[in-house]
Amino acid sequence: MKRFDCLKLLAPMVDEHMLAVTSLSTNAPFWYNVRPEGPNFFALNMGLCLPFALGLTMAFPRRKVISIDSDGSLMNDSSSLITVADVNPGNLVAFVFDNSSYAFMGSTFTARRTDLAKMAQGAGIAKSGTVRTLEEFSAAAKQAMESTGPHFIVAKVEPDAGRVAADRSRTSGRPMREWFMDAVRRHPDYQVRR
Repeated sequence: MKRFDCLKLLAPMVDEHMLAVTSLSTNAPFWYNVRPEGPNFFALNMGLCLPFALGLTMAFPRRKVISIDSDGSLMNDSSSLITVADVNPGNLVAFVFDNSSYAFMGSTFTARRTDLAKMAQGAGIAKSGTVRTLEEFSAAAKQAMESTGPHFIVAKVEPDAGRVAADRSRTSGRPMREWFMDAVRRHPDYQVRR
């Protein structure tokens, strides 16, 4: 299955007040193309997507937080799985798009024996699993969005062909961070602590 097709299925399930973060991969431009509005933080460096999403679950406990990570990124800080299990946030839905490769640097360990869903289960995230078809992805995403988590869904996808255009001022750097903070400040759950 293709990553973009999965994200097109996911986007309508994400309402205007849910928060989403993506890893630094094709996740960022793909997610921007299917959900440009709302509180999105795009293109977190490797290893930071899941921990950043976990922080947002604590700041916005009444809202779903969506982590859109990739296999190479997650493996850069797989210890975050232990922290997610320990905190046990009911509002976290973590997707890992596993194409078994780093963008242009060869295969990841998931091309051989590493199983990210089993790692999550071993860390203590009970609602963990792997999907391989769009039908399985759609069913798993729908169930995760409608129930208490945390949920950890590994989506086995094909390597992405070519690049996808996205407004770089909205998907990277300081302008993206400012856009995200403006969206957070307008969020109905945002409270300034003094």
